[in-house]
Amino acid sequence: MRGEMVIHLVRIDVPPARAEEFSRWQASHVVEAVAAMGRSAIAARARVQGSDDPAQFRWFFELASLSTLESYLISRERDDLAQAFKTAFPDAKVHMEFGEIEGNTRRGLRYGEEPGAAYTVEVKVPTADRFAWAEWYDSEHIPAVLDSGAFVRARRFEIHDDDEAHSHQLIVYDAVDVEAAQTYVSEKGGRLAEAHRERFPNVQATRAIWEWLG
Repeated sequence: MRGEMVIHLVRIDVPPARAEEFSRWQASHVVEAVAAMGRSAIAARARVQGSDDPAQFRWFFELASLSTLESYLISRERDDLAQAFKTAFPDAKVHMEFGEIEGNTRRGLRYGEEPGAAYTVEVKVPTADRFAWAEWYDSEHIPAVLDSGAFVRARRFEIHDDDEAHSHQLIVYDAVDVEAAQTYVSEKGGRLAEAHRERFPNVQATRAIWEWLG
């Protein structure tokens, strides 16, 4: 780890019948989690568009360091929150990941551009191609996506797991709203996705639109 921003990504699948209940319930739970992580922590909640069975939600925590995340994960507060979650939604499926920011934030937010959605790309890059892919993606692909005008910021994270054969990357393109992200997908996304496949055919990519929840 390089000592820069660390992310804690929580993926939650909820039965469709409980999706709206969960959407309301999660707000206070995430606030309590951030308080337990410390004043430097930032959190965002999202619902994956088009995911109805199950309904998919994402909790996206940003922390200053790995040690901060580790302290939270072994804390009594975190155990209490996990038990409260399990009690309230025993049929939810939860998967947790952590990672670090790679490269530099591109563009950045301007006044009036508070993101309401994100276009996300999750990729598995063969380890042998990792550096060539990262150089191309940061220098060519991200600028081409941002040039569409749909997005206000792009961030690339490396997710850490036990898959030694691949580098797991998460790219988050923040958009003003869901409509802006959908417009990108319909007008330009397909062509750029095809360029990605042609350049790195062994890379596996999964794309989605998240709606950030207030």
